[in-house]
Amino acid sequence: MMKKMIALLGLIAITVLSGCASQESGPVGIPDESAQEKLIWSSQAERPAWTMEEPDTEGDVMSFVGVSDRFASEKGAREDARRNAMESVVKYMGTLVKDKFEKAAVSFGLESSVVDPTASAREFEKQLAVNMASSVKMKSWYMEKWQTTTGVGWQAFVLGKVPRSAIDDTYKNTARAKQKDAEQKAKDAADEVAKAQAEKAADFWKQMQEQGVVE
Repeated sequence: MMKKMIALLGLIAITVLSGCASQESGPVGIPDESAQEKLIWSSQAERPAWTMEEPDTEGDVMSFVGVSDRFASEKGAREDARRNAMESVVKYMGTLVKDKFEKAAVSFGLESSVVDPTASAREFEKQLAVNMASSVKMKSWYMEKWQTTTGVGWQAFVLGKVPRSAIDDTYKNTARAKQKDAEQKAKDAADEVAKAQAEKAADFWKQMQEQGVVE
């Protein structure tokens, strides 16, 4: 009887160990995310081509696409897409302005301690973000409604357009303010070296002011 019990326990132990080994060494299934979400409605039969477009300029108008996250309501998705479109304008133009300032500063032989392209571009972005609220117009909308594991989710795509002049005005206002600041520093300079640097910076910002951000 005892031998049978020992044999039975041994068999159970082998079975358990074999099961653990197979679990550890076997392949792990990757959940199919696409199977967990299903498009149940869309405002058009196919996504419009503009939903995949990069920021672009046509004539005097710049276009940007905003895409929302999934929201429980259509209103929430629209608001998020609108916000995303405006953020795209600011981020994209901020990058262009920073690059422009950096290249121009190098050609002027100005160090970052005199003209800081990063800080100046950040100031431009802040002002542009304020102006975009009234300048960006949402021209086209495309909506999707998804069934997900957590419920129904709305996703919005919007094509926003902004006059190039609105961006140029913000750019020139930023350069004008920096020019005045440099001129004041030249007046307050403690020595001729500092005065010369400030005057050079003022000239730099004057030229930037005369140029458009998108040439």
